[in-house]
Amino acid sequence: MRKYTYFLLGLLCGAVFFSGTAVMANSGVLAQITSQIFFLNGEQTELFAYNINGNNYVKLRDAAALFGADIEYIEETNSVHMEIPKKEEVPEDTPVVTPDIFIDGTSSSKEDFSANANQSIFGDIYTKEAYNTMRQTVADTKSIIDGNNADGYNPTYSYAHYVDTEFTFTTPGKTDTAMKSVANVLSGYYTYSFGAEPTVKNLYEYPGYRILKVQVNPKYESANTATDEFIGSIETLSEKEKVKAIATYIADRIVYKDENVAGINDVFTSSTPVNGICGTYANAFIYLCQRADIPCVTIKDATHAWNEIFIDGRWQIIDVSYYDVARTDESLFTTNYPRIDTTKDKTEFAKELLVPGNTAD
Repeated sequence: MRKYTYFLLGLLCGAVFFSGTAVMANSGVLAQITSQIFFLNGEQTELFAYNINGNNYVKLRDAAALFGADIEYIEETNSVHMEIPKKEEVPEDTPVVTPDIFIDGTSSSKEDFSANANQSIFGDIYTKEAYNTMRQTVADTKSIIDGNNADGYNPTYSYAHYVDTEFTFTTPGKTDTAMKSVANVLSGYYTYSFGAEPTVKNLYEYPGYRILKVQVNPKYESANTATDEFIGSIETLSEKEKVKAIATYIADRIVYKDENVAGINDVFTSSTPVNGICGTYANAFIYLCQRADIPCVTIKDATHAWNEIFIDGRWQIIDVSYYDVARTDESLFTTNYPRIDTTKDKTEFAKELLVPGNTAD
């Protein structure tokens, strides 16, 4: 009888889910498990029901567990204590409201980044103000991208800025032109572009006002997917091993031929090698180097294109189209490269943006 009483106690801590009301169990009351089926949010769930005097009952403890509630029976007070977890309130997304910006023609950055750079790169065109603007964005690239909107602009980020006072709406300034060219040699997986905050209200007064925006190049979505596995496979390699793996990966996918030249997406998604020229190799190389966090710039003259990377504490020339022919370490990490950089001022400025203070001879 004692065992039967404990069984009834479990039933008494029950709830009627269907017709009828709870009744006190008396001696001789028989509880039988029924074939009642229960659904929770449209899906069948396991919950036992017991028939007592024609009504279906479930154990309160079973029901509480189903809804994630805590339940405790305290014998001293003959009371049942239940605690149902509160539903987390998810705040609605609220649009980021950015204040209007009124510019005054001055330059501004978080710090004077130019103080750490090789001072020989600066002049009337390649200015410290422009450098500070670009260096801040380059240094904060990943955090900026994390907050970017669909337009490639981060509304919560405080961009550095400079003003090319020579720039007008009809005449481009020399600094503005040079900096756009620098942004191009830095772009690959990331793309850098100049502009102004959309909330600037008096840009007409200072048309040479510039911030540097950055985003993952939206044109390379298929290439990103295709190269994810490869990038993951080289994470644990040394810098030099990564560079060789990247160069080989590219060389295996391109046939040097100046006809129907492929773009980045075709290079990395095609199941067979594609046609390419020196620029194809160089563009593919900076794309993968940026994905692998290896500082890299692209160098181009009238007839050729190649790269420079920063590994093992120094800048190193890399020509993947040259490496594709010989496939030796000497051809990849060359020390007697025959080409001359005819845009050295631009290249040195770009390299200083990536690794300040490392271009001095």
